[in-house]
Amino acid sequence: MRRLGFVNQARLATLVGLLCVVAGCGRGQTPVPAGAQLVHVSVIGTEVRLDPATAPAGDIYVVLDTPGSSVSFAQQQRSAEATPGPLTDEDLDRFERGDTQGTAIEGFDDHGCSVEQRAEDRGRMGPCGNVFKIVLTQGKYAFFTGSLEGEPGDEPRSVTVLEVVP
Repeated sequence: MRRLGFVNQARLATLVGLLCVVAGCGRGQTPVPAGAQLVHVSVIGTEVRLDPATAPAGDIYVVLDTPGSSVSFAQQQRSAEATPGPLTDEDLDRFERGDTQGTAIEGFDDHGCSVEQRAEDRGRMGPCGNVFKIVLTQGKYAFFTGSLEGEPGDEPRSVTVLEVVP
């Protein structure tokens, strides 16, 4: 096996360093692009709030403003093969009653990170960051907290709608 000389090792280290800068190596080191569409999500007690509640279609950066909180996101998906998309008014009515049939649900949180890590990565995307990128088409999408089952002892459910416009 041939060993790399010092100059080649230095070049390799520089190349790896540059790749990390470009690819965003490290925890939560991916910045939000300048001018990006931000939707701030706050959890106040058991209520979820959006600011703004309307956004243009395309890349949307969800900013979880309440440290240590989690919020869920629902969109329509009629089958495992279907492409997720906006909810109809009927979907939203059913969803608010706890019927999740035909929906795809995902969550956003900053759990699993220390307070220090969350503070360092605040305003960035990544495992400890509080910003999450989603790509949405025109229509309505639901953000929610709490249990959808409504079992005794569950925290109250709060649902708010993001309207995505052309």
